[in-house]
Amino acid sequence: MSLLLIFVKHPVPGKVKTRLAVDIGHAQAVKVYQALLRYTRRISAPLSAEKVVFYGNEVPETDLWSKVGYLRFLQQGPGLGERMEQAFSWGFQQEHKHIVIIGSDCAQLTTEILQEAFDRLKEQDAVIGPARDGGYYLLGMNALVPGVFSGKEWSTDTVFSATLRDFEHENLTYSLLPTLSDVDTIEDISGTFLEAFLEKLR
Repeated sequence: MSLLLIFVKHPVPGKVKTRLAVDIGHAQAVKVYQALLRYTRRISAPLSAEKVVFYGNEVPETDLWSKVGYLRFLQQGPGLGERMEQAFSWGFQQEHKHIVIIGSDCAQLTTEILQEAFDRLKEQDAVIGPARDGGYYLLGMNALVPGVFSGKEWSTDTVFSATLRDFEHENLTYSLLPTLSDVDTIEDISGTFLEAFLEKLR
């Protein structure tokens, strides 16, 4: 059985899209993030994989994920690496064979790319989707490799290249997905009116 892990935050002003909020304000930044959450749910829903949402701040009593039957848990660990490792570890303990993790920041991600990631895990040990900022928007593996989650300067432009070095150090075969952009700053949506951008994600 395949498993999709989705890392999110409960959309609270001042807690999400803080870099974007510098330019458009916290209220508008929350609207952008809520649109991204709806979009992520829409593209993940058609997958036959089991889906689990891991929250970085709090698990609300009800939200858009609870209404469609996604499992929901709180992330565990002091940093992003530890939290991702714990989520993968949980998934493999549930006897899932192919596990993919994504965030909720990529408006270019599609259902087809998600399915492609799972398909490639049938042939490769790992799969990764590079982001234009030097990180990655997707990571998939068939076994827990703790080294992939340690020794990283998270949210920097070195994360993707460092992860590839980990794959090679562990002698993992891996496949690359298309390079996409996350939505983190005003530059990521430059050239687009904000309302039009939000409409696209609805």
